[in-house]
Amino acid sequence: MTEVILKLTPVAVGFATGIILFWVMFSRNLKRIEDRVSDFRELITQVKSRSTAERKKEIIQKTGPKTFYYLNEDQVKDLYPQVLQGLEPIRIETQERKSVIKGIGARLKFFEPKYESGKVIQQTKTYEVQQKLPMMYNEVEQYLIEKGKITFGLEEFEFDKSLIDDFRSMCSQMRDKFNYLIPEDYQSKFVSGKMRDLALEWIKKLRDSSGYVAIQSEFLINEINNACMLIFDHPLNTHLSQDDTPVKIQISCAKKFMNLSALGTLRKDRPVKITCLGKVVSWDDQNSILEISPIAIY
Repeated sequence: MTEVILKLTPVAVGFATGIILFWVMFSRNLKRIEDRVSDFRELITQVKSRSTAERKKEIIQKTGPKTFYYLNEDQVKDLYPQVLQGLEPIRIETQERKSVIKGIGARLKFFEPKYESGKVIQQTKTYEVQQKLPMMYNEVEQYLIEKGKITFGLEEFEFDKSLIDDFRSMCSQMRDKFNYLIPEDYQSKFVSGKMRDLALEWIKKLRDSSGYVAIQSEFLINEINNACMLIFDHPLNTHLSQDDTPVKIQISCAKKFMNLSALGTLRKDRPVKITCLGKVVSWDDQNSILEISPIAIY
């Protein structure tokens, strides 16, 4: 039996040691990043969601006079007396007083005295307060915002980019310090995997959403029977895998509540930027659709 003895030069030994140290460090850093993503994913989502929500809230609050494309009269009239009960007068009354003077004269020799008696007549005028529908809606919207009843920013997808930046920085250090290039396909696979995890977390947020929501983005218009359908393809779809169902936000508008200004704007297969205040109706888990019943679109 022949024995083969492999002798390594000091340079080769140093190189091999460097590779081993590199792999140990790389594995530890990779594990640290993965653990960080897992531990802070929920916190990151909450923080970014909160910042997005505040930004959207501020934009909507600063909106001036509105041109309404859609205003659901039934919902506004249902909500208005509930949120502003006792705050707005139903009737305004004013009173006017008039004095009617009647005189009685007695004719004497040197002068003619006059005696008067007064009578007060009171008139009451009653005015009905006729609130216009857009004014009623603005009061409802302001109330819901001030009371924190509206969820903002569901149409966004934001995440903490520092996690991905840390991973890329680590790959660069391996290249610069150890002259070792981590394969690009491995880097891409790692990043896309983490982005998909964050996207799935956001889908859970959509699935669990309820109550009043404010959406501000570009929608595609479609017409179905007597309704106008507004469809929004969520930006998180770019981070899902081919096996995942793309996420959509869907707003169904009854044509009877659409204003004349909507006829030239909300046209089929045409994208339009709108702001919508509505209420979550349902989450279609099979088709990944969040359905919203609109109160107003402008």
